[in-house]
Amino acid sequence: MESVMKTKAIAFVVVILLAAGVASAQSTDTIKFRTPFAFAIGDKLVPAGEYRVSVVSPTGTLSFRSDDGHVSVLIGSLPKQGKETAERIKLIFHRYGVHYYMSEIWTPGYKTGRTVKPGTTELELAKNDKPQSVTLYADGVGQ
Repeated sequence: MESVMKTKAIAFVVVILLAAGVASAQSTDTIKFRTPFAFAIGDKLVPAGEYRVSVVSPTGTLSFRSDDGHVSVLIGSLPKQGKETAERIKLIFHRYGVHYYMSEIWTPGYKTGRTVKPGTTELELAKNDKPQSVTLYADGVGQ
């Protein structure tokens, strides 16, 4: 009986440690980046420019804001486990022809990134065409 209790206690501690690891992997840092092209965040088309993105809820809602204050978008996201710790900010876009769609965001110091939920337009395009992956690196973290 005592052995069963020890096993349950160890299992409980392991679960708590794993949960803490997952929680710490969800960066709440604000990421600053600049794109030379217009792109879609879900179904919202936004112009090229400077943006800030951060996780604003425990469920993974992302807030995108343009530095000029003209764009503000909230969109759902899901965690995505990477193979190695990101060394720089990495933004991955899906490109169909001349149209870009925000797909993934990776923050330096974490193995977990965020996958942006695709909008209906991208889902329709994906039925007929495979996207090209375009990676943009940035250096801005902070307010």
